[in-house]
Order: sequence, then structure tokens, then C-alpha cells
Amino acid sequence: MKKLIFLVLFISININSQTNYPKDYFSNPLNIEIILNGNFGESRPSHFHSGIDFKTQFKEGLDVFSSAEGYVSRISIKHGGFGKALYINHPNGFTTVYGHLKKFNKKIEDYIKRIQYNKKTYQIEHYLKKDVLKIDGNEKIANSGNTGSSSGPHLHYEIRLTKNQKAINPQLFGFDIKDTRKPTISSVFLYNLDSLSNIGDPTKLKIKKINDSVYQSEKVFTNGTIGFGISGFDRQDLANNKNGIYKYSTYYNNKKIIDFNFESFYFEESIKIKTLIDYKYYIKNKSRIIKLFKDKGNDLSIYLNNKSGYIDVENNSSFYKIIVSDLNGNKSIVKIPIIKSDLIIDSLKKIKLFKSNKNINNKLDYNFKFENAEIKIAKNTFTKEIQLNIESLKDSIKIINPEIAVFKNIKINFFNKNKKKGNYLALKDKDGNESFATANLNSKNYFYHKTKSLGTYFVKNDSIPPSIKLNNFKNNDWISNKNFIRINIMDKETDIKNYKVKINGKWTLFEYEYKRNELFYEFDSYFLNQTENLIEVFIEDLAGNKTQKNFTFFRN
Repeated sequence: MKKLIFLVLFISININSQTNYPKDYFSNPLNIEIILNGNFGESRPSHFHSGIDFKTQFKEGLDVFSSAEGYVSRISIKHGGFGKALYINHPNGFTTVYGHLKKFNKKIEDYIKRIQYNKKTYQIEHYLKKDVLKIDGNEKIANSGNTGSSSGPHLHYEIRLTKNQKAINPQLFGFDIKDTRKPTISSVFLYNLDSLSNIGDPTKLKIKKINDSVYQSEKVFTNGTIGFGISGFDRQDLANNKNGIYKYSTYYNNKKIIDFNFESFYFEESIKIKTLIDYKYYIKNKSRIIKLFKDKGNDLSIYLNNKSGYIDVENNSSFYKIIVSDLNGNKSIVKIPIIKSDLIIDSLKKIKLFKSNKNINNKLDYNFKFENAEIKIAKNTFTKEIQLNIESLKDSIKIINPEIAVFKNIKINFFNKNKKKGNYLALKDKDGNESFATANLNSKNYFYHKTKSLGTYFVKNDSIPPSIKLNNFKNNDWISNKNFIRINIMDKETDIKNYKVKINGKWTLFEYEYKRNELFYEFDSYFLNQTENLIEVFIEDLAGNKTQKNFTFFRN
């Protein structure tokens, strides 16, 4: 009898893929109702979203609290990314992350400022031991903000496994998020998978909504091996912004084919988003199709079974079903009738090969040498054999196939023919947009660059130095009534690389908010309190152009 009980328990554990996460351990980090601006696993341009984004009422400065007791294990301050971010390790083996913060609480702020002043840098990545900064449960740790690569005020929140930093969907931990709305299916697509080396453009199927949860597709007349893709989104009750869908399940003639969800993932997997979405379609149309079959190189851990998702069309009539659902169990279904026929939809026959003079085997290393450039491509840079247009011109090098997903850095060395000050390597993409690549030169006068961006590389010159302008006071002003200093810094072409500010000859901690082109300093204990004060501002752009300006202010 005991053996039987053990067997039943073993089976139940194995068929239930979702871990039983603690539902009452972590509390809401904000003193307001949770409304999501983004959810876990959402497809971003080059990665999966690793947390959930809490709305902060369209403003900065809300109190942010620790979700549970623990200790600060990491403080990160960057111009981009999460901006000001805090990592707290908890006794239960999880780590919570709080990103895009405006300001830490006093004990954390004082601690990290000492380190910033000691290292004379604003950007910092600092790891702490267990007993340095202990945090109580529900202790105020910061104020919400908009720092880093944030497009508006919000709190980015994550829960990770401490031992390996694996990201876990925070909604699995019992947060009260009102959601009675079913996911929306926008479009369904059909793929011909008979030619696995060159999958043609997908065919968009006509769908209509039968009721609030069921969609019906037009009949599909096809044969051979096919697959499907889907576009859609999810909404919660209190907001109309479009978030990602949690779970995808497919069935062919009532047999489960492919099944995956966004319960968790490892950060090193994030770049493999290019295998989950139709990357070629995304580049062309700037919209994402989630592929319901596994492309070559797709080894993501999100899948709940080992099936490929490929469908071999059976005799006569059959049907395919897609079920998408959220974490509250709200579901939407699309039914697709399939008729085996030689009348294959025309667009499935059109497989367009990219015209190229280079065939790249993803299992080999390549080193292309030209008069003005060298290009190194390591094996597994791509997930399959591809065609890549590599062409050396008089003053440029083309590495083109914008529809191809790149998974490893391509190394580019390009000769700096004209040793003019302010030269840099630039990139022109398929739409003609130009951007800075690098200004790094080796001893042989070659620009050296590592990149996953394909396009046309060429040398460009930036001879215009960056500008410096006072924002909230004028030179020789009395500013006794001001608590902070704002200075505008800007570069019209290549952007700011470095900055340094001194007050009365002492390095001073100025924060740089690149979205506002602004240096910011709040008067603190490190300020040399003199009546007459000299500010020295040094800035350098990415092309090496430098500007220095001195200003005077008075304060008592």
C-alpha cells in the first residue's frame, strides 16, 4: 500500500510542471493596487521581459518597500538598463529585484555614495555580503522613478532563484492582480515546413470571433508538413495596455502537439527569442508572430513537452486547435479546419532566396579578408546554414541579410584610411539609418568592432565637440535657495561617452540622465560649503571630441 501511494505521488509531481511557489511570502512592493504595465516573458526587441512592470500612477517618487526580509546583495547604477536597481536576497532562496528607481533610502544611499566617491564614478555594480545592509520585511527601500532604459515612470520587479539567478514569473507568487479578461487573438498564420532550410513567408489566415472565447479560421487546403504561428495579447481588468500571453497549447485531431508557458527562463536564453518569433517577419513588419513549432536552434526551456510542433497533414479532413491562456485561467481558442489537397495556397509556394555570394555553414568558422577589412564569423553564429551578402567596396563593407537572426558577435576590422581626428566606424541599416558603431582603433590603424547588427559599415567623421549649458542657474548667480544643480550636455552626432564634474577642485557625484541630456547634482555632505564656488565640467563624445567649461556660483 505504501508503494502504491508513493507511485501515485511520483506521477502527480511529474505531470504537474509548475512548481508550487509560496503564495503568501512576498508582499506588494507599492502601497497602491497592482496594475501591470508589462508582464513576464513578453517579447521585447532582443529579449524576454524578465519581470513585471507596476504602474506608478504616471509619476515618480512613490514609496517602494521590500517584499520580505533579507539583505541587499547587489546595487546597480547604470545610465541604461534598469538604471538604479536594488537586489535583495531572502532566506527562502529567492531574490527580489527593483528597477528604474529614483532614489534609495538613506542608509542605502549613504552606503553607495561612499563607494561612488571612492571610485569616482556614477555607474557602479556593487555586490554586498550578507551582514552589510539588512532589510526588514515591508521596509521602505527606495522611491520609484524612470531611470535607465525606461520609457516612462514605473517599477520593474523581478523574482529570481538566488542560487542561479533564474527568472521566475512573479505572478506565480500570489500577487492580487485583477484579471477576468480573456487573451485576444489578433492573427493566425500558416507555414510550409517541407523546406526546412528555407521557410517561405507565412500565409495569414482569415479568422472570425464566434463568441467571447472562440475564434474560427477559414479552411486550410494543403498537404505535406505545415506549422502555425499566432499573434495576440493579454489585458488585465484595470488597464488597456497590451501585455504578453502566458501559455500556448496546440492540438491536432485532439492530440496535444506543442505546449509552452512563461513560468521561468534563464537569462542566457533570452537571445533565443529570435527562434521563438518569426524573426524574418519581425524585421519586415515590426510585429511579432509566435511560432507554434520549434525552429532550428530553438532549445528554450519554456516547453512542457519534447514535440516539434510540425504537422504532417492526414487524409481527408482534420483540424488544428490553439489554446492561449493567462495565469488566472482565462482562455481563448482558435479552431482551424484542414483539408488535404494539392491546391496549396499560392503564397506557400513562394520561397524567396536571398541573393548572396557567401554561403555560411553554421558548423564552421569563417575569416573573410579584403583590402580594407576583415570579417570573422564563429561557428554557431547562426542556427542553420544561411546565405550572407558580404561585399567589400571602395570605402565600405557590406554584411547584409537583415532577415537573419545573429546569435554570436561578428568581429569586424575596418581600415581607417584617413587618420582624421573624429573618425569613427558607422553602421547603415537596411532602412538607411546611420548609427555609431565604434571608435576603437588597434595598433595597425584598424577599427575593431564586435556586433550582432548587419548592414553597411563605413568610416564617418564627427568634428563637432559636445555642448555644455547651465539649466537652473546662470554663471556667477547666487543659488542659496536651490538644493540642486542641473547642467545640460549634448552631442549632436555620436552621443556622450564620458563626463566629469569638479566643484572647487574636488570630484563631485553628478548623475547623468541621458533621456533628458542632463547632469544632476543634489547638494549633500560631500559639498565643500564655500561662498564662492567653481564648477569645472569635462565631457567627451564617442568620437573623442572634448569640451571643458568653467562656471562660478555663490552660496551661503
